Amino acid sequence: MEASSRLEEIISVNPDNYYAWEKLLFIYMQNKDYNNLVKRGEECATRFNRSFPAKLLYANGALELGKYSIALDELKKAEILAEDNKQFIVQVLTMRADVYYRMKDYLKAFETYETALNTDNQDLTVINNYAYYLAEQNTNLKEAEKMSKKVIDQEKGNNTFLDTYGWVLYKRGKLEEAAKVMQSIIKSGDKPDAVWFEHYGYILRKQKKCKEAIENWKTALKLDSNKTELIKEIENCEK
Repeated sequence: MEASSRLEEIISVNPDNYYAWEKLLFIYMQNKDYNNLVKRGEECATRFNRSFPAKLLYANGALELGKYSIALDELKKAEILAEDNKQFIVQVLTMRADVYYRMKDYLKAFETYETALNTDNQDLTVINNYAYYLAEQNTNLKEAEKMSKKVIDQEKGNNTFLDTYGWVLYKRGKLEEAAKVMQSIIKSGDKPDAVWFEHYGYILRKQKKCKEAIENWKTALKLDSNKTELIKEIENCEK
């Protein structure tokens, strides 16, 4: 809070201090303060119309607030600014795919991921996210497993990537393997994430271990009270 307040002061004195603007937007994004990210992001992206990061950060805030048309519009502008920078282009395509996915336009989302992979087929984050979304939609699961395995083979110990792998295995019906992956993540010593316990709960329920599933879902709810859908899952498992 102090850092953002200080940067706001600097900007009020010198509105043309781009570096202060960019740092401010990054802080709002890190703090998940999407309202301020959108408000100040719009101002920054307008004032510094040739800034690729400003467009991307503004689009990110709009995405998180469900302002999809704004996000797509800013990404279109960012793509023009990216020119032939492969890294920038992949960033735009990945976020655009996320926007389409949130809009439930899964065909466009997956087509956009394919375009991103055609641009750079070694970007592990793109491969991981694509695999996860395929698993969520129970689509092309065999390919999703292959993609996810490629990611964890190249970056061992990354719990975000391992969680995707565990979830894909669960969707593939490989429950024992999925459970082992989730156990290793939870016991890793990293800061707990609600998604890990949520996913492990679903795996346990599928294994008919409802008591353990409920324990994990309750932990997920403690870590993230917004996961209200788990209350119904707990009630169903208790019956």
